[in-house]
Amino acid sequence: MDTERDFAAAAVDTAKYYLGRTVRLLDRVARRPDADRLLAIRLAPDMFDTGFQFALAARFAGRALGPPAGRDVPDTPETDLTAARLIEYCDEIGELIEPLGPGDLGARVLHRAGEADLDQDTAGYVTCFALPNMMFHLSMAYAGLRHGGMDVGKADFDGFHIYRPLA
Repeated sequence: MDTERDFAAAAVDTAKYYLGRTVRLLDRVARRPDADRLLAIRLAPDMFDTGFQFALAARFAGRALGPPAGRDVPDTPETDLTAARLIEYCDEIGELIEPLGPGDLGARVLHRAGEADLDQDTAGYVTCFALPNMMFHLSMAYAGLRHGGMDVGKADFDGFHIYRPLA
């Protein structure tokens, strides 16, 4: 068993899968008449709004695979964060990561986390930094939608759960 290759394959699959989940949620937001209101929700005054949380989740899908593969990640859009623009950004990230596979990931990643300069091996970078950050921002976006009254559940988040309506 090649655990390094297995890890890389899982990392690639996970980033691509949850980028797809992000697009599915944004597609649902885009069909709502109150989409702009939902994307402007902040869970707390000092937090990013839901739209920017979606943008950051997408960026971390790119950051999980781009830097280990020696690829630059498109900048996060900071203005005009409509559902359509966020879907376009997810598509940009998707174009970056779609051709990447386990053999494309290098050994080390030098990066910044806030104001910290870090040097991590790829496994630690992806599993302890990039993918958890993606999940964090996707969770915050999901929470913003729930807080705004949108009917979304765990099944919308992960695509695996199925729940029957309560009687």
